Amino acid sequence: MPLPRRIVALVAAALVAAPLDARAGVDDEDEDDAPALKAPIATIKPHAYTLGECLLLAERNAPQLWAARARLGVVHGQLDEAKTTPFSFWSANSTFGYLPPIGGTAFYNATPYTALYRGFGDGWQPAFQIGVSGTLPIYTFGKIDSIKKAAEANVRVNEWDLEKTRLQIRMDVRRAYYGLMLTRDMLYIANDVIAKLDRGIEGVVKKLESGDASVEEADRLRLEIQRDELGARILEAKRQETFAIAGLRFLTGVQTAFDIPDEPLKRPEVTLGPVVRYLTAARVFRPDINMARAGVAARRSFVDFQRAQLFPNFGLGLGFGYSIAPSAVPQTAAWIGDPFNRFGYSIGLGMQWGLDILPKQARIAQAESQLEEARAMERFALGGVAVEVENAYAVVVEAKGREENWDRAEHRAKRWISTVQDAIDLGTRDERFLIEPLRTYVFARANHEQALMDFHVALSELARVTGWDQAAPPT
Repeated sequence: MPLPRRIVALVAAALVAAPLDARAGVDDEDEDDAPALKAPIATIKPHAYTLGECLLLAERNAPQLWAARARLGVVHGQLDEAKTTPFSFWSANSTFGYLPPIGGTAFYNATPYTALYRGFGDGWQPAFQIGVSGTLPIYTFGKIDSIKKAAEANVRVNEWDLEKTRLQIRMDVRRAYYGLMLTRDMLYIANDVIAKLDRGIEGVVKKLESGDASVEEADRLRLEIQRDELGARILEAKRQETFAIAGLRFLTGVQTAFDIPDEPLKRPEVTLGPVVRYLTAARVFRPDINMARAGVAARRSFVDFQRAQLFPNFGLGLGFGYSIAPSAVPQTAAWIGDPFNRFGYSIGLGMQWGLDILPKQARIAQAESQLEEARAMERFALGGVAVEVENAYAVVVEAKGREENWDRAEHRAKRWISTVQDAIDLGTRDERFLIEPLRTYVFARANHEQALMDFHVALSELARVTGWDQAAPPT
């Protein structure tokens, strides 16, 4: 049984066992308790963060969102690579050194070959060479466009993954925030009942000391047991309060002086529309569906790229070269390439065609299978999200109806208490008749608080599964 529900049950049991004249509270007089230590006085009041502030801080500081942004940065880099790689087939090389005196021509050798490998000597002079070459693609049968479209679709996939993470973070913040509010509301109710039990124990003790036969020692023990058990449950509730605050601190990144406003849970000001509205919103906003659509687009473009690999690439080849060596005699014959003194450039059309046809056909088959997988995942996302939305909508309807019923029960219990109190004032009833309406009121109030929390969380979950954040309770 969840902790708030256990507190509800214990509160009801304690009120049933409470005596009629319970109006003042004392501690157990037959126990030698040690003096309680005074709680330290808080000198710095922590800032009370609203839900809106917590959501904004979580979107700024949650590590899950930082990781998602980093993944998005990776695919943006891949997109830049896909755009620039086809135009980056360029290279440059350069050398610098010293050469001995080299004379003659290709037909009359005035310098032996071994002269190039002798040690430094007279007549050696610097030599320099530089060359640049590259290819500009002209027509690639769609390779450039298809790989760029695949990279762009992959960017959209990761953008929607970031949105999916953001919605989950907002849901986690809301769940912890509403849970903290519920825990504190339950603590207020439990502390109120403990005060009533203390007054009841004092009344029983006084009657026992005066010899009143209407009460017994078992009545005092029963009330003390109920008080001790309720005190243990309060400690559990405080532990849950600590967990909720720690979770909010982690998500928001605020590590010190953190608190939330001391306000009770209220009915969310949200108008619940028909389920078709949320189904339509999910088809438009749900990250999973948009991720699946972008995944299909990416796989389709990759199939086009693999098919284009079957065809050659046509491009424009460009080249430039320059070298100079003053110690070498320039060669001017057209059929002789001078490696030491020359200047030239080249331009021409070319074709590159890989003839590994069978491996390319296998890669096409793989890409087509991946495309079919992406299409199946898109159908799964559309159908699965519809199921999630309908289930979440049903939970919201149930929580809304339950909250309204417990709200009516709480108000009727208040009227019941007022009616009995009027009868007691008129003398037609005694205090014993207050026990049942008081127990009913506390039970209804505690369950109403639980229903309010469930209603808030259900609306938040509906906002997450639809991707439509406006469906959540306003901040």
